[in-house]
Amino acid sequence: MNKLDPRLSWAALVASALVAANVPAIAQTAAGVPSQEEIGLQLKPRGLPTVGHALAPPPGPGPAIAPVNAPSPPSSSYGASQHRASPIVSHSVTAPDAPPSVTFRTITFEFGSARLRPESIETLRNLGNALNQELKDEKAFVIVGHTDRTGTRAYNDALSRQRADAVKEYLVKEMGVAAERLQTVGKGFSEPVDPKRPYAAGNRRVVMINAGPS
Repeated sequence: MNKLDPRLSWAALVASALVAANVPAIAQTAAGVPSQEEIGLQLKPRGLPTVGHALAPPPGPGPAIAPVNAPSPPSSSYGASQHRASPIVSHSVTAPDAPPSVTFRTITFEFGSARLRPESIETLRNLGNALNQELKDEKAFVIVGHTDRTGTRAYNDALSRQRADAVKEYLVKEMGVAAERLQTVGKGFSEPVDPKRPYAAGNRRVVMINAGPS
């Protein structure tokens, strides 16, 4: 039997993961940095529901996670809001077959740059530990960078990819995560979570998707 080209396998995984990531997410506002255990739980495959029964909800959120209807923080100017963006973790569970994903807003960058801000490190360490422990048997993840509407499409596509690459680089070099488990994608401002406010801080985010077996 002929082996599939690994590049084609990755392309198929990324395509399916990104399509699934467009399913509306259950937004959960965190009061602090998500823990290693919370990240591991949200990125674990949940399986399919039993026929005739509703999909069981994930275990209740920890104290750092607030309900879905928690009010969003008020918006402000671009530069100020970028540095005060509320830390939010979310995952998509609407479709039973959608791969698990987590949105990190405690991973932030210098203004107009792919340089990680110091306050991002705790989240990145928790993510790296989860990948090495709770998620050690999961083989393929996609890191997706998103920006707001400031600047041109080409600029934001490149910036969002560079930011996703910066997250991967930290996880590989500092946390020892195998590089072949991680793929990066930059979506620019093409998929805002707040389309009515394209410059809002909430649109700037990093998403990690469990793409399934490699």
